[in-house]
Amino acid sequence: MSTNKNEIRRCGGCLQALEHSSYLTCSSCSLEYDLHCAGVTPERFSTLTGDHRAAWKCVTCRSRQPKTGNTETPVRAGEGGVTVRRGASRPPAIDIDMDLDESLSDPANQTHDGPQHNIAAVLAGFQTLVAEWRQFRADVRVDLEEVREDLRALRGEMRELVGQERLETLEKEAGVNHAAVSARIGALEARVEATERRRAEAGPDEAEGLRRTVEELKLELNERDQEALLADLDIGQLPEQKGENVIHTVCVLAARLGVPLEERDVVFAERVGAPPAEAGGRARRVVVRLARRHLRDELLRAARVRRGATEGGGRVYVNERLTRSNRQLFHQVRGECRKLQWRYSWTRRGRVFVRRSDGAQVYQIRSPDDFARVFGPQTV
Repeated sequence: MSTNKNEIRRCGGCLQALEHSSYLTCSSCSLEYDLHCAGVTPERFSTLTGDHRAAWKCVTCRSRQPKTGNTETPVRAGEGGVTVRRGASRPPAIDIDMDLDESLSDPANQTHDGPQHNIAAVLAGFQTLVAEWRQFRADVRVDLEEVREDLRALRGEMRELVGQERLETLEKEAGVNHAAVSARIGALEARVEATERRRAEAGPDEAEGLRRTVEELKLELNERDQEALLADLDIGQLPEQKGENVIHTVCVLAARLGVPLEERDVVFAERVGAPPAEAGGRARRVVVRLARRHLRDELLRAARVRRGATEGGGRVYVNERLTRSNRQLFHQVRGECRKLQWRYSWTRRGRVFVRRSDGAQVYQIRSPDDFARVFGPQTV
């Protein structure tokens, strides 16, 4: 087989590179095979002549050659796979499905002449092999049972050992935890005693200072909560219907106030409080959060211009959404203004303001403590 100098010669069987000269070339397909794929030992290869090597054919090409019968063959395969010579009597056919134990347990029916003697010997050997196999299986069962018993005993011992170690570990952990808890309880008791001692030693001025500090902290927290509601509205007396779409109802109300509002501009809108006990009862108020703060400011301005929009035959009030503390404070301020005949009270950006009359001074009220300062000592 001619190859280029730069082409790597490869074995036709394993496709590995032929790195030495020990190989054979098929005279039929011209493929080259190393000795392993050719099935030739190095010793046999060294004894092959040039004619033998030139006439050698690979397994694939030899299998493609047509098979021809040879009537002169002295040995042929007979029935049951038993080889007999030409002219010899054929052995009786053996029923493959016959009971094996019966065929093996009746050696008297076998003769000692020719092929029948060979069959009897083979069957007798096979019977011995079956008996040995059965005995081996029985021995294996016994051994397996012993192994299982040993494993069960070993598992029991391991459980006992692990349980004992776990118990000791838990006891150690309980001791450590008990010591830690005792130390923490002791530290807390010491802090409580120190606090009570300082409280007993503190004068009225210090106690008043602490109270004011606490009140200031509460006010700061309330103002931070109010800042989170700067894009929210609180709508009162908006008619309520079963299965309503609250966002759509809010958009319709905004359109009547002259402010274009789409559903995508509303982050959420829901009613708060318990539902009315009976049909036609007082509608729950609606809290709304808008996507942009300027939309909330426009709705507030439009609602204040109309001073109570009408919806479904009733008046609807649109206000800022206040925290619980500011809502209670605003309710108290409005009651005080009605009692003292102050004309104005309102909220802006969550803060409560009052004014006695037109052109009068505006006051901000942060807590009920400011009532005496703004309305006078008679409110205390």
